[in-house]
Amino acid sequence: MKQIISKLQLYHILLASLAFRIILFFFYADVTLVDEWANLVNNFESTGVIGFRVALDEFNAVPKSAITGERVLPSVFMPPLYFFFIYLIKIIFEDFLNYIILIIFAQILLSIVSILFFYKIIAYFENKNFSLLMTTFFGLFPIYVYSSVQISSISLQIFLLIFFLYFLQKLMQNFNFYYLIFFSIVSGLMILIRAEFLFFYPLTIFYLFIFFKPNLKAIVISLIITILTISPYLARNLQTFDKIIITKSLGYNLLKGNNPTFKVEGNAKFVADNYDKDIKIRTVNNYEIKLDDFYKSKAIEFIKNNPIEYFLFYLKKNLAFIFFDAKSSYPHYFNFFHIFPKIILSVFTLIGAYLLFKKKGFKQFLILYYFSNILLFSLFFILPRYSVILLPVQLIISVEAIKFLRRKFIN
Repeated sequence: MKQIISKLQLYHILLASLAFRIILFFFYADVTLVDEWANLVNNFESTGVIGFRVALDEFNAVPKSAITGERVLPSVFMPPLYFFFIYLIKIIFEDFLNYIILIIFAQILLSIVSILFFYKIIAYFENKNFSLLMTTFFGLFPIYVYSSVQISSISLQIFLLIFFLYFLQKLMQNFNFYYLIFFSIVSGLMILIRAEFLFFYPLTIFYLFIFFKPNLKAIVISLIITILTISPYLARNLQTFDKIIITKSLGYNLLKGNNPTFKVEGNAKFVADNYDKDIKIRTVNNYEIKLDDFYKSKAIEFIKNNPIEYFLFYLKKNLAFIFFDAKSSYPHYFNFFHIFPKIILSVFTLIGAYLLFKKKGFKQFLILYYFSNILLFSLFFILPRYSVILLPVQLIISVEAIKFLRRKFIN
């Protein structure tokens, strides 16, 4: 009987989460592809080239949708998985349904499945009440609900992160081949949607190897499966750019987030106004790679000339990631339903991390993962959506803080 009640309550949460997303769909959903996604899809359909820049002449290229006769430069600026996600839905449904609407509804579905498996993760550690409470927070967290109706890779990324954590938890409980296969495939897909996972995947393998002592054969198998998952895109890039590479955007991101304007959220306008008009790079296949190297050299120059100020700025970005950016220019950033939950969750996450840090296991790994993300992203710039990426991790860590405060002030 208790299990039936528990399931009914879980279904209520899932239905409420679905209902809120459908309501927001009618008010805030994107109705068209924009920016790089629009250019990527149009240019691939027009030329068969995955790229969002069009060559204007021998030394000039601009982000735009190509028209007949224009030459699209192959892109390696962004991880490709979300583009594949969009394009797959488009080619299947565009002849008889609005594929933009279907993309949004696919993301809503991914978010509901993510909520369900988030419950499965947290229910292993916590009692029914805590599990349902944190699942409710996750499913109805305002910025997560909002992001699911936007043309954004966030919903797909959280979906993959949840399954990454789900199979990681299973491996920590029982290191078997079945879980290892799915864990490795999901890791490969995570790399294809967020390039920084090239750092987090080895970090995870290292943690498993040190604390859970899998045999070396299992580690090698995981590496092979993960590499095979990303190998088609690696092969494309090797053929196109003569390099084994997933993305090449480090230089641009470094300059966008480290320049004399010192904006936590980065300043793309500074890059465009000061450099893009004067760049002289031949518009051949490796244009983006050369361009990114140029941006990187400028960013490193700024940092070398004023290391102390940029180090203090780095610390400021850390704090902005954990709490909030006091000078954010993003629309509705300081909306109560965004900023208040974010601050409260961050405080609870820090308390929970302090209480759990010395306890080896899944939650200790989550703490390591949480702070590694903050330290890594703060090298560049901090956008509001970065907080959504870590939402499930923070909620699991925060449970310990809630239990501690309840023991201290209620019991």
